[in-house]
Amino acid sequence: MPKEPLILGDLEPFGVGGRRLCFEYPGDPGKCVKVLRTDPHRTVQFRARTRWKTAIRPPYDNNEDEKREIDKLFSKHGESVMKHFPRHYGFIQTDLGRGLVLDLARDFDGDISMSLREWITLGKPLDEVRDAFHAFRDFLIDKCIFTRGILDHNLVVFRPSEGQYRIVMIDGLGDSTLIPIALMRRKWAEKRIIRKTTEAWRRMQALSERGGISQDALENSSWGHGIRYNKAINKRVKGE
Repeated sequence: MPKEPLILGDLEPFGVGGRRLCFEYPGDPGKCVKVLRTDPHRTVQFRARTRWKTAIRPPYDNNEDEKREIDKLFSKHGESVMKHFPRHYGFIQTDLGRGLVLDLARDFDGDISMSLREWITLGKPLDEVRDAFHAFRDFLIDKCIFTRGILDHNLVVFRPSEGQYRIVMIDGLGDSTLIPIALMRRKWAEKRIIRKTTEAWRRMQALSERGGISQDALENSSWGHGIRYNKAINKRVKGE
């Protein structure tokens, strides 16, 4: 990693979230850098419900949380989790602040793997990745891995070869419950994971039936909805 700050400000992020920007790592196509947004339109989430200002109670740091959750996964399950989750390479200083370096999922043709939301919005059949989604669900059950909301913009469709698909989760790691009761009994854990993944698939089916994310949603939002800025998406969303 370079000693001087990595220059990202001159680059266009390939992903814009409510609180973070995602950049390709310059010179390393297999990695990305996530930095916290500082613009006034970002989503600010506090560590707990409070009326105190940010100066008193600092906002939630997605990068710190993601690093911590990835460390837990690798500590408990080893490199087997790389099948469905990225590895991180620690923090690096950039001209946009401290950034977290992670694996970047790229397909066999070199393109950045698209999110499931992007997949749906481009009109690709959801059933084509059904088996891959079920394999992801089964992996969560086998390893007893809990996540927060299983959202289509946090899942990418990795294509290791033509006609082959694998689901990779790039955000939303960690258990959202204060008391992880499901960990006490494996059967409870399995039911919870099945329920959450079933609900997620139903939401994606509904999104597919609506034709994906709308132009209005993209144009009137401060984040990218898990959709990269590319010509194919823009043309489809705008009906061109």
